[in-house]
Amino acid sequence: MELECQPLEIQNNKYLALENTLTITDPDKEDEGNYTCVVHFNYNDVTFSLTRAVDMTLRVLPELRQPLIRNPKNDIVKVELGSPVTLRCEVLNRVDIGMIWYINDTFVDSYYNFDPRIILEDVNTTVSANGEPMLVSNLHFLEVKEEDYNKKFFCVLFVPANPMAYVILQPPDPNLQPFLIAFFVSLVFLAITIVIAMKIFKVDIVLWYRSSCFASKIVKDGKLYDAYVMYPKNVSGPVSQFIEMFVLMVLPEVLERKCAYRLFIFGRDELPGEGISDVINEAISQSRRLIIILGATLPEYHLKDDFEQQIAMYDALIRNKMKVILVELEKISYYKNMPESIRYIKQKQGAVRWKGEFTDKNLSKKTKFWKHLRYYMPQEQHKDLEDMYSNSDNKC
Repeated sequence: MELECQPLEIQNNKYLALENTLTITDPDKEDEGNYTCVVHFNYNDVTFSLTRAVDMTLRVLPELRQPLIRNPKNDIVKVELGSPVTLRCEVLNRVDIGMIWYINDTFVDSYYNFDPRIILEDVNTTVSANGEPMLVSNLHFLEVKEEDYNKKFFCVLFVPANPMAYVILQPPDPNLQPFLIAFFVSLVFLAITIVIAMKIFKVDIVLWYRSSCFASKIVKDGKLYDAYVMYPKNVSGPVSQFIEMFVLMVLPEVLERKCAYRLFIFGRDELPGEGISDVINEAISQSRRLIIILGATLPEYHLKDDFEQQIAMYDALIRNKMKVILVELEKISYYKNMPESIRYIKQKQGAVRWKGEFTDKNLSKKTKFWKHLRYYMPQEQHKDLEDMYSNSDNKC
């Protein structure tokens, strides 16, 4: 045996010649070249030689990589009961291996007794998005049943160590979105309803709360009166009689007798000989509210030039910052002739307007007028007046 016309050292451990075979141990680049096999034989006493040349070139084969299961990766797949689903097993690096789907150490088709709703495709070779060869095996469920849930479907490779990965089918999580939408819509609707109800029944709610056990019955502010009542006095005729009847009879009947409020009415409660300004100042400073009685038919000067009104408004708005309640004894649609302070109060909080005659029905504390007036009044707290009229069933 020759290499490039040079005899081989057959005795060397690198080469092993056995009959008609030459074995090269651990070949490298130096072993490349033309190998010539020479055979000598005699024929009719003539020696002949036969040769055969083999050109050997070494080629480095790519390293055999381990297969990589790209999909599945021990996943959980959520699927609706009765819906179709496909489980896909994808393997990279090797396309010369086998793969199969298992469940409970059994072939899937055998486990389901070849149920036609489960289709196992043949393994096929394709190319990944990166251009790499890839093996694919698809397991189709035409209809998912309850028995398919919470089982591990294994994709197993036929190579040493049998690498595998599984998929678990589970029912989807409850869809809470419709419930959340319904809940928040109901919540918004409830909030709007509460706001509207509070706006409509605000007066009744406040009065109910005051009468309940939750409200504090006593306010320790040192004041003697719940309200100072101011009304025009220099008026004559039917208007004067109507106003005086309302102030001196109707107001005390309902607010004092039925609701246990304490009022100061100038012309009724002052002592003889006291100075007007001193009485007004003292009474207003001891009052929690200022009630101003208004009428549309009153001449303008009765409001602008009234000395009591000037002192009361100054004391209420400037010095003590007490709350003022406007009471209209008739509809007043034009406030231009009213003092600026009254126009300001009317614009800010409105007024409570009396309607009708002084009948027993209109003197009930449950009518709209008295409810609104009591709403603007402070918490009822004079127990002595309640005891005085304890025989009456009309307590606020």
